[in-house]
Amino acid sequence: MSDLSAASKSSRHRIFFGWYIVAASVLTNTLLSAAFFQGFGVLIIPIEHTFGWDRWVVSAAMSMRQLLSSFISPSVGLLLDRFSARKLIFWSAIVTGIGFIALGLTTGLVTFFLFFLIVCFGASGVSHAVTWPVIIARWFRRNRGLAIGLAVMGPIFGTPLVIINTQIEEAHGWRIVLFAYGAIVLIGITLLSMLVRDRPEPYGLRPDGDPPEEGTALAISTNPEKQKTDAGLPLRAVLRTKEFWLFFGYLAGTFTINSAIQVHMIPYFEQDVGLTAAWSAVVMAMVYITSGVGRIGGGYLLDRIDYRYVLAVVAATMGLSLLYLQVVTVKSLWATVPFSLMFGISLGCLVPMRATVGAIMFGTRAIGGVLGLLQGGSIAAGVVGPLVMGLIFDRNGNYSAAIWGLIVVGALMVPLSLTMASPTELAERIDQ
Repeated sequence: MSDLSAASKSSRHRIFFGWYIVAASVLTNTLLSAAFFQGFGVLIIPIEHTFGWDRWVVSAAMSMRQLLSSFISPSVGLLLDRFSARKLIFWSAIVTGIGFIALGLTTGLVTFFLFFLIVCFGASGVSHAVTWPVIIARWFRRNRGLAIGLAVMGPIFGTPLVIINTQIEEAHGWRIVLFAYGAIVLIGITLLSMLVRDRPEPYGLRPDGDPPEEGTALAISTNPEKQKTDAGLPLRAVLRTKEFWLFFGYLAGTFTINSAIQVHMIPYFEQDVGLTAAWSAVVMAMVYITSGVGRIGGGYLLDRIDYRYVLAVVAATMGLSLLYLQVVTVKSLWATVPFSLMFGISLGCLVPMRATVGAIMFGTRAIGGVLGLLQGGSIAAGVVGPLVMGLIFDRNGNYSAAIWGLIVVGALMVPLSLTMASPTELAERIDQ
């Protein structure tokens, strides 16, 4: 009997093990955000200066990261449905850590793109885009949204570490920053992967820490990770439902808005509104910090009310935040606060939504494949949004027409949300 199974006898009096997995997700993604997803931005100019590159070189690498994620995410999800999540996280951390160290040894354009590509592959398997939400969706039911919302808070905590990146880079150079994060990932995240368990049932536990069903034996086989007790639809059946494609369309629409605004937010507030570059950056920081409220709050609401209403309110709030910019004269930082609150909260709600709503709709039997496909589609839409917004700006000389277009997209997502099946209908389908 494993230690985790033995501990389940007194689980009512201890912290549910699923919350330790949530904490591991937060720590893992705090490191990844500080090192790569957010923190790499402070290394762009120093790397350019070292090699004398134009800005498009590193920008192309960042775009490549987005495209690769959209292609890799479905594969990551399918792997999670078939193999051990612990092994996936462990080996992904090894690849990521080695990639960082190798990136610190970059000698030219070819090695830069090669090692950056290695980091992208590794990070796709260990980030909270797919892997951690899939695991946590299996460990929670009643508190699934809240748990996933907390689990994806890593970028919020990683933001202050970006300042440390800047200080280390100024004192010791960008290579030292990459070497340090490589070592931290190799040691820290591989150790955190040891906490991962695919499902609670093989260990005599139940989702949310509920007591085992009467008559359920706590003794398990010597290889508990191979036991699967997930309820839900197989992936083929999922792809034949209208809800999957409606939700896919919803995420594509909202992520088009989200990515377009995030990429062009600072230029918009500088050129269309007239704020300084520093104050425009403050607006972006407010949006990002406020998104933490949405990550937790959105997940909490998905646990307690009809998911369709949450989706509709998120889309409406996102659209209203942009409408505010169009109808109100914004000339100061204080005037941007309503936008920052509405857009930040709605942006944050989107993060735990994929896994939580995916589990509500289809159960957890194929949740890895479902979330991987949804993530891939969302990122693909996220690549299109900024491009179209930039083209409209180039044609008109301002962002007004593009923002009106995004408002329309947000408005269309509201009725689309309400046409999805009710939670009761979905539960009956899963139980069949």
